[in-house]
Amino acid sequence: MKTFVRHAMTLLTAFAACQAGLAMAEDYYWVGSGDKPAASASDQKVAAPAQQACAACDPACASDSCDLGNACCERDPLLAINGFVGFDSFKGISDFALQSNFGAVAGFNASVPLFSLAERGFGWQVGVSHGVYDWDGRVGLNDGSGQQQTFVTTGFFRKAAVGEKLSFGLVYDWMFNENWGVASTSPTLGQWRGQVEYAVSESNSFGLRGALRDNTAREGVEATFDDTEIAALISNRAISHAEFFWHHQFESKADSFLWIGGTQDDRLNEDESLCNIVLGASIEAPLSERLALYGAGEYLHPTSTAGVVGSVEEGFNVSAGIVWYFGCHAKDRSIHGTYGPYMPVANNSTFLVDQSIYVAP
Repeated sequence: MKTFVRHAMTLLTAFAACQAGLAMAEDYYWVGSGDKPAASASDQKVAAPAQQACAACDPACASDSCDLGNACCERDPLLAINGFVGFDSFKGISDFALQSNFGAVAGFNASVPLFSLAERGFGWQVGVSHGVYDWDGRVGLNDGSGQQQTFVTTGFFRKAAVGEKLSFGLVYDWMFNENWGVASTSPTLGQWRGQVEYAVSESNSFGLRGALRDNTAREGVEATFDDTEIAALISNRAISHAEFFWHHQFESKADSFLWIGGTQDDRLNEDESLCNIVLGASIEAPLSERLALYGAGEYLHPTSTAGVVGSVEEGFNVSAGIVWYFGCHAKDRSIHGTYGPYMPVANNSTFLVDQSIYVAP
């Protein structure tokens, strides 16, 4: 509970500092729907009225106004929820050089406006995903069972309106594991994650994203090899990392990201970094007002030279699936993203893990 309170207070403090800084600006505003800017009247910022009726809007979507050309609209652009399901495959240092992990993942990501700050683009988000891997068993101390993994992400964000440049977010991620890796441990790990981007055009922006590790999880493991009992202490913790990214939006409203970066030179019980290059890409392409396809991949190039050690330390994550927008805003995109959450739910591309094993003499 103390850890949770500490994290919550840190998020609130950071949010208050950002809000205080933006309050000094005089020329920003929040677009309430599509590309209709707010207009000033008697020093009160009000949304400009729709120019035409919403005859094309989907009756299933409660709405007072709509974006012309879109089939759906929503009263509050920040109040949104989307669900996703797909396949996922990843490998990390906990898997040694023996195997990768293939499975299915499902989850949701939701956001709510921060009261009067919503007009400035501020919102709070929370998301959860759960994955089940290695359905037919795996190589490890508990080889008859698969592994399960849950991510929880929550924090605040600020999305730029049309005509503005700066968007950012700060969240905290939890990773809960069961029967994880070759050692079949169940560590619970945490990290801080942030992202900031600057739009240079209506279809391109550049930015930085990264994560700062938090706790270390340690777990004792006992095993028998060739009639010899072995006791070991397994330590796991998140890896601090940072990447530079390019965000591009196509005319079809498909969103793509390309990133490259590296990890901190501070491993568990070692001084060098686990990986010297982090390279990845992702894309989400809307098929309708509610449905979109997504795909992503990332590769972690190990610091060690090619060989046994290099094959143990390399990592990757590949995923693909569908996203369902309950607010039917899959096509309501700008370079600042869709309506709703700004940061994605943590996954094995954004939550990197280091591991060390101490075998008792």
